[in-house]
Amino acid sequence: MAKTNGEPSLELRGVSKTYGRKAVLAEVSHTFTPGLTLLTGPSGAGKSTLLRLLATVERPNRGVIHWNGAAGARGKLRRTLGYAPQAVDLPEDLTAREFALHIASLKGLSASAADKQFGAITDAIGLHADINNRIASFSGGMRRRLIFAQAMLGAPQVLALDEPTAELDAETARKLGALLLERARDAIVVMTTHLAEELAPHAAAVLRVEAGSVMRTA
Repeated sequence: MAKTNGEPSLELRGVSKTYGRKAVLAEVSHTFTPGLTLLTGPSGAGKSTLLRLLATVERPNRGVIHWNGAAGARGKLRRTLGYAPQAVDLPEDLTAREFALHIASLKGLSASAADKQFGAITDAIGLHADINNRIASFSGGMRRRLIFAQAMLGAPQVLALDEPTAELDAETARKLGALLLERARDAIVVMTTHLAEELAPHAAAVLRVEAGSVMRTA
């Protein structure tokens, strides 16, 4: 499906992913457009794999992914992508701000723009007071908020988020959810979360990943 009305479009056509002899996703076809898409399904069903494919971290074994109607646009997609994996090795010796500035530079943001954006995001999710502290001192919840904040830098047109609300208290998780819903007005936001039931009424789509298939349930 080609891009229409100036809106971003991310389309999977017959996408399959295997690891050795294990088929995780089989012939998946789906078009993501602006709005929040929630991924549900049992543990190990392939939700994280699907997010890694959308985030260009991995390539499909078969099938193609079209960005704005074009195949082979991996580089263009990466320039407007925000990705928050469930687990990541953070640079322990850097401060949160130093890490954010590094990520921002990879996205083509100036230091001043990055500082402004990072300050606003971390203030909204209760991390701003700690941005000049080294990541080595961060708790699990603080690390989760930092991973989320770096994904949001640059107002990405595609956000792929794997359990961004894990290890967060209820109030912080709600604030994070509010930021995602705001971003989803203009961007494609695809995520897994333990708050799926709470966010489902605000989602453009709810997809269930199971037995290699991706099925729309709402």
